[in-house]
Amino acid sequence: MSSTAAAPAIYVPSPQQAAFLDEAWNGSSSLVLIAVAGAGKTTTILKAVEKMRGNSIILAFNKKIAEEIKTKLQRAGIDWKKAEAATVHSIGLRNYRKTFPNVRVVQDKVANITSSWIESGKIGPELQPHSAVICQLVSLAKQNGVGIDGQGHIDDTSIWEDIVEHFDLFDEEATAKKAEDIIDMAIDVLKESNKESVIIDFDDMIYLPLLYQIRFFQYDNVFIDEAQDTNTIRRLLAACLMRPGARLFAVGDPHQAIYGFTGADNDSIDIIKRRFDAKEMPLTVTYRCPKKVVQFAKTWVNHIEAHGSAPDGEISLLSFEQMLQDRQKLNADAAILCRNTRPLISAAFALIREKVPCRIEGRDIGEQLKKLATRWKSISTIAELEDKLEEWLEREREKWLPRKKMAKVAETEDKFETMKVIMDACRDDKRDDIKAVVAYIDNIFADNVTGILTLSTIHKSKGREWKRVLWLDRFNTCPSKYATMDWEKEQESNLCYVAATRSMGELIELMPPLPRQARPANDNPQQQEKAA
Repeated sequence: MSSTAAAPAIYVPSPQQAAFLDEAWNGSSSLVLIAVAGAGKTTTILKAVEKMRGNSIILAFNKKIAEEIKTKLQRAGIDWKKAEAATVHSIGLRNYRKTFPNVRVVQDKVANITSSWIESGKIGPELQPHSAVICQLVSLAKQNGVGIDGQGHIDDTSIWEDIVEHFDLFDEEATAKKAEDIIDMAIDVLKESNKESVIIDFDDMIYLPLLYQIRFFQYDNVFIDEAQDTNTIRRLLAACLMRPGARLFAVGDPHQAIYGFTGADNDSIDIIKRRFDAKEMPLTVTYRCPKKVVQFAKTWVNHIEAHGSAPDGEISLLSFEQMLQDRQKLNADAAILCRNTRPLISAAFALIREKVPCRIEGRDIGEQLKKLATRWKSISTIAELEDKLEEWLEREREKWLPRKKMAKVAETEDKFETMKVIMDACRDDKRDDIKAVVAYIDNIFADNVTGILTLSTIHKSKGREWKRVLWLDRFNTCPSKYATMDWEKEQESNLCYVAATRSMGELIELMPPLPRQARPANDNPQQQEKAA
């Protein structure tokens, strides 16, 4: 018996993709490709590098995406000498190690400096309550390239004041009494951090190679994926990777900018266009989303278009209890997305009680919760932990509310409510020890969830897609009530767009599960009707 392998599908670019490829292969200017969700931007990038003159590098937003692109380059038979993929941080570190081969990564580098200065008395009692803000300010200063040639001198306090204002870092008391002292101390901490060339943190992987003017290996073509989420030092490093006469290709979507809280610039694509004199080109057709989902997504982005061959798709509204009646759909093809973590935890435990396998995307979220659960070494029971968490919540509110740091308040409340749900689940299992809480967290959080129903925050869902997306508790969580600044409000709108466009077929507005005591004794609507 003989068999023949199926011929590989022939790539036929859309008119917009073909226009970009022609400009990439035959043009001379840098380009900005504005691609809606699901527009095939990665495929377009890979096709472009196949025939680019010279060598190319694709700068991915994170390690997972970089590895995926590397695999696709290998499958396409593209030699790594012609095109490679890496994160900006790994490229920075790779080049930095050529000058400092003994470099060590210590993520708490800045915190360790401030702690030692508190112990020695260099940071006095009046500034000690602001040590966390000092560390945050130093991190943001690194991301803004403060001290790098052309980005302003470290001692220029006006630059620091601009960072403080943009991220609303200080409360009214600090602004009136201690703002200058906090900034001065942050300047001193940054200078001390910069002296430690062999010990680096995550920010330093990009910042220090630029500060020390390390010589970079350069390319003829530099591609920036997810360009909407870049910051100053990411763009500066991209420029350093360009040979004289090289071209920059920035690919992204300003309507998918959702990482402003981490230091990314909300207008980064516009900055790139100006900085590199880049020509803008569009990809407005999504190949992922069906027509009804696209129509819904137009609520936030009116220029997204469905492909002519796209199915109609389906949009519906379900209660959590109705969803459980059709549990065969709660499989690896589906995801439950939410703006906040706490509703996902409640949903996960409700699903587990109904014997529906699931995991929550984001082991780092779980690690934060474990750290919170185990921070008080003198306690061992859930009852004691609950008391400590109540006190912690009150202290955090007292700290952040006067400063109008509503994002911090939201994060604190979400963690507290999440821990409450986990502790209740432990009690349901007749457990009253903190080890049980840690075990629950370990069991429910994972990275790169596949082969099972995925629960994910909208932030964590970026770059992924499912046949069926259930958007949990949208009406109570989107937008965040704590988004007050204009750029924060804009990114809340972007989160809604990202959530809607993860769906390849069905989009369901999902109501949160009812509290257990509020549920009818019989959750099956048909049996309830018979009983009546």
